[in-house]
Amino acid sequence: TSTTSTSGSSKNSKNSNQKHGTGGGRSDIDIDTDTDMDGQPTQESEMRGVHAKVDIPPNTICVSIPKKCLITVEMGQATPIGQIILKSDLDLDAPKHIFLMIFLLYDRKIHGEQSFFKPYYDILPKTLHNIPIFWSRDELSYLEGSYLLAQIADRNEAITEDYYAICEVAPELASIATLEEFKWARMCVCSRNFGLQIDGHRTSALVPHADMLNHHRPRETKWTYDDELEAFTITTLQRIPTGAQVYDSYGQKCNHRFLLNYGFAVEDNRELDGFCPNEVPIELKVLQNDPLYDAKLEFWKRGDSDGNGSITEHHSTNISAAVAAAVDAARSQQIDPAVAMHSAMRAAVSAAASDLQNAKRSNQTANTTTTTSSSSSSSSATRSQSQSSYDSTKRVRVCVSNNENTRVLFSMLRVLACNEEELSAISSSPTLPFGDNGRSSFLNKALRGFTST
Repeated sequence: TSTTSTSGSSKNSKNSNQKHGTGGGRSDIDIDTDTDMDGQPTQESEMRGVHAKVDIPPNTICVSIPKKCLITVEMGQATPIGQIILKSDLDLDAPKHIFLMIFLLYDRKIHGEQSFFKPYYDILPKTLHNIPIFWSRDELSYLEGSYLLAQIADRNEAITEDYYAICEVAPELASIATLEEFKWARMCVCSRNFGLQIDGHRTSALVPHADMLNHHRPRETKWTYDDELEAFTITTLQRIPTGAQVYDSYGQKCNHRFLLNYGFAVEDNRELDGFCPNEVPIELKVLQNDPLYDAKLEFWKRGDSDGNGSITEHHSTNISAAVAAAVDAARSQQIDPAVAMHSAMRAAVSAAASDLQNAKRSNQTANTTTTTSSSSSSSSATRSQSQSSYDSTKRVRVCVSNNENTRVLFSMLRVLACNEEELSAISSSPTLPFGDNGRSSFLNKALRGFTST
């Protein structure tokens, strides 16, 4: 069984006239690149798709890539620069991606024509015009009003910080790759790597040829690393007729992730059951001109900190468990789950805040010393300054198909919009003893302003 690569829609570009063959995988592909009058690849030729050369039955391994053809995280760690990064304990944005990038950049530069992976490097895209971090200002202007602009800026900033951080501990990186080449490598890896388990060990890998399959839902194939075959395999889930495109599924994702990481968006991004994973992050904060600013801010901050700037794992788990338990109980008793969830969330947050406040008082009591009136005045000024500079922004990702997050959003809005009487009622909700029942902390994370990934 074999496949061939021809023109089609793709997650990113492939520019090459080379035949792809790094060590005899089961599937062969021929890449014919359209060129202009000067012999340069045209923009249309950057788009690729993999097609079946023969009729492929269901449950057939249509692609098999030997282990020796995979580029893994461990290979990047074994390079001289990779070893320096490991010993330096740098705080990098995406460590697994970094090590794959380091191998790609190092091997391509140091071994060049002699590299075992040269045929693979030859068909990697020379440019990534379709990925937003490489867009011009004019192109980015089409995203005006979208939160994706902030994500693009964050991604550019993170890649730049990683590059210069590595250059500080391993200056030789600068002789192997410029910042622009580093960005190119990051997005090649981001859009192409596979998370695998090889011989019981979790890793990520670049898999030549397999990374050329385009995205489609519902999935028509599945992939894995087969320890017995010692190969990365793609197996059909349905019949694929001769000439048809062979697709992979990049997962159920919001269009902002598809565009940011792969360079495309799905026009009708819905599952067969109608679920739409598209989401919008909405940021909320207490306005400083709110007459109830201090009282609302005090409630808004509850449970945010354990005194060191982060909520404790204990409270995170309890809040999540409280919400989940309340919703389950409400459904069993035919009570509106939204009401139960809202009450449980308030109660659990209140309980966590009470615990934290008591702990804070204990610490203050233990550290109390005789103070003068001037130092007391200074402390008041410091508290006032801290209160006014506190960033009260919280973020919740709202999806048209996710009612739980929508309820969290309206719970947060209720706090921001309430009057004094309503705030008093919310703040004085009784605490309820809920234990850890092993539920996910997703709702708690959404309330706190974190993503679910």
